[in-house]
Amino acid sequence: MAGYDILVEDGGVSPDEKQKAALRKFQRLHNNLVKFSKQSSSTPQQQGFLSNLFGGKSKSETKSSNLSDIKGLYVCGGVGCGKSFLMDLFYDKVPIKKKRRVHFNSFMLDIHLRIHEIKKTDISADAIKTAADQISSEVDLLCFDEFQITDIGDAMIVRRLFSAMYENGLVMVATSNRKPEELYEGGLNRHIFIPFIKLLKDKCTTHTMESSTDYRKEGVPIEGAVFMTPLSMSSTKKLESTIEKLTGGETLKPASVRVFGRDVPVRGAAKGVASFTFDDLCTKPMSTADFGAIAKEFHTIALSGIPAMTITERTEARRFIYLIDELYENKCNIICTASVLPDGLFSGSGLEGLTGVDLEAADALGVRNADAMSMFTGSDEVFAFGRAVSRLNEMQTREYLLTPHSKLGVPASVKAWVDELEA
Repeated sequence: MAGYDILVEDGGVSPDEKQKAALRKFQRLHNNLVKFSKQSSSTPQQQGFLSNLFGGKSKSETKSSNLSDIKGLYVCGGVGCGKSFLMDLFYDKVPIKKKRRVHFNSFMLDIHLRIHEIKKTDISADAIKTAADQISSEVDLLCFDEFQITDIGDAMIVRRLFSAMYENGLVMVATSNRKPEELYEGGLNRHIFIPFIKLLKDKCTTHTMESSTDYRKEGVPIEGAVFMTPLSMSSTKKLESTIEKLTGGETLKPASVRVFGRDVPVRGAAKGVASFTFDDLCTKPMSTADFGAIAKEFHTIALSGIPAMTITERTEARRFIYLIDELYENKCNIICTASVLPDGLFSGSGLEGLTGVDLEAADALGVRNADAMSMFTGSDEVFAFGRAVSRLNEMQTREYLLTPHSKLGVPASVKAWVDELEA
């Protein structure tokens, strides 16, 4: 893999000193893991993945005989500053065979399912410890994208879960919009969660990316092609026309996606395109597993009737955010009809006119009045909202629309549609 500087020279990446500073942290961890890998195997290992950037080998700061001696890395910063991109560079090159890169929400869903299955087999079992042991047997390195705690169920188990995994020798890398001490801020029974913050800071080096640039906004949105506003007959006809182009005119038929032994209904599907209403996905008890399965099964989701959400639709807003996370993670396209553009989707008492970036800045500056935070129960959710807005803006660009889907690549119909839009 070419170094970061090669990506810059090729024009694929804009040079960014904040990113380079974070890359040095990733390089140190990479060196420590290379050293561990060499101690564990006689097979020659790869050299540092940033050698082209820094000119030669970086000094390793940790002499480790086992994984439990190696500190992980927690990289936090605003939306779109390149955290996930840098972690992916690291993950692709690090010479650890047993590794996993996963969105944190998906990981915690997996943990809850494991706990449920363990309890079904043995009601007296220490299910959290058993789940931790299972994960530790499967991976040595866990890389989390979008580490956040918005659910009280997650908040109550992470300390015991991660304590057990760390005891087993796990190394963790994570990206997040929040500093460790800000996680689950404003959440219910947060005092129970506080010990996990100390554990996280003990086991990971924290690096803050103080970048004011949201690289997701660098692409130019194809106006009106993805977000069709306002909700009207005209927008509906435009969405239907786009679906027809992407399916080659094939009729959408009812379908389903199998998720953990049950069928999630799909209103209509054809040629890798699935059609839903906002109510189908966001007013019903859908989980991140459901959204993930849908995002993997189809290259494009057509979603109609997205409203502007207020405090009375808090649950629907959360589901919508989780949906966007899964679509983005799998590089699944979205085309939709909505009442407003992304920046106006979430509103409530004190929130009118604020964008995701505005709310993020207000939260970082310590704004805590009840009105301004009334849309969500915890400030982690406010950051999740900012992330969703940023992603929705990026998902309207040519660059995103032509990014290969996690399983299906770039269908010819999608490329032809995008080419037509730019003609």
